Amino acid sequence: MNNKVIRSIFAIVLARLAINVTRRFPYPFVAPIGASFGVSADSIQNVIALTNGAGLLSPLFGILSEHYGKKMVMTGALLMMTGMSALGALFAEYSVFVLVMFGFGVGKIIYDPTFQAYIGDIIHFSRRARVMGIAELSWALSLVIAAPLAGFLLDVSTLQAIFVFLTAFLGASALVFWLLVEPAGANQPGKRIQVMNPLSAMRVVRAHPPAVFALIFTICLTASHEIFFINYGLWMEESFSLVLTALGAVTIVIALAEVIGEFIVITLADRFGAKRTSMYGMLIAAVCFLIIPNLSFSLPAAMFGIFVMFICIETAIVSALPLFSEILPQSRAIMMSANVGAHSLGRVAGGALGAIIYKFSASNFLLIGLVAGLLGFLAFLIMLRFIPATGGQPT
Repeated sequence: MNNKVIRSIFAIVLARLAINVTRRFPYPFVAPIGASFGVSADSIQNVIALTNGAGLLSPLFGILSEHYGKKMVMTGALLMMTGMSALGALFAEYSVFVLVMFGFGVGKIIYDPTFQAYIGDIIHFSRRARVMGIAELSWALSLVIAAPLAGFLLDVSTLQAIFVFLTAFLGASALVFWLLVEPAGANQPGKRIQVMNPLSAMRVVRAHPPAVFALIFTICLTASHEIFFINYGLWMEESFSLVLTALGAVTIVIALAEVIGEFIVITLADRFGAKRTSMYGMLIAAVCFLIIPNLSFSLPAAMFGIFVMFICIETAIVSALPLFSEILPQSRAIMMSANVGAHSLGRVAGGALGAIIYKFSASNFLLIGLVAGLLGFLAFLIMLRFIPATGGQPT
């Protein structure tokens, strides 16, 4: 890679780190954030759910970068989020907080698929998994930054101090991004492709079977993980009676597992193959879903099972990104936006299904693991049979 590409990737990862901090800072501090507005913790949880649900709108924004250029769209997303942060810093109102957090969610669903498409444009497929893995390290690193920094600022000041920091971080990232990132390929001035509207763009995806199966894979993967994820805390409470200790340890386990999963992609996916890395990561995760509910006799065994499961899920998600970026190379931003939408749909469906199963099965975690495992195996089979290793039609 030449120096221009390296500088572009650095700026993209820095900006994504700032964006991910906006997503991750509220999770450990739901109660104090709610107290600062005089609302319940449930109200803040609902705001977080609304922010996550913004991903369902991602396919509507897929055409933007094809129309205006990837660099312009990513810069616009960063500037919009900077403005939202400034709004949150100026007005200590719950209604403003809701608007700001939803704006953060929209900015992320515009930026993420666009940067993934940009990397697809400038990095050859044989090296793309490594670069995607490096970019995804910003997700794990954002938790390391967000949790202690937000805790410190809430302790010595107010929530508005966090928004002041985010305004500076996002604004500086936008400036670095604009100065360092090179325009990519077909989106350079004078080379923009003509794109219709969101419905027409989705017809492009539907007309290509591997793209459709890629989205089904994403929905099954995310739903299987969400079914399990929303219930594991209740299971640990019932099994070990160590709620704070166990869940605090699991937070550390999750962050470490994310980093390891991303390093697996960085070091192995290009050599082993993005398809095989994602496929076998999903297979091992599905096996973990089935095994973990049987580990209620030992907290260390359960923690180890959860650790392995998160490594494999992260590996499956991240290694699928370079693969999916090659399925529709002429419409990468549209494909990757559709994939973000599929992630959100899987998360919403999995969360709802997990809650229903838990309620009507009398807290049967074995059944929850079985359903999650079956969906995981379905995702594995879809990747195995219907998604090509390098784009084009399946063989």
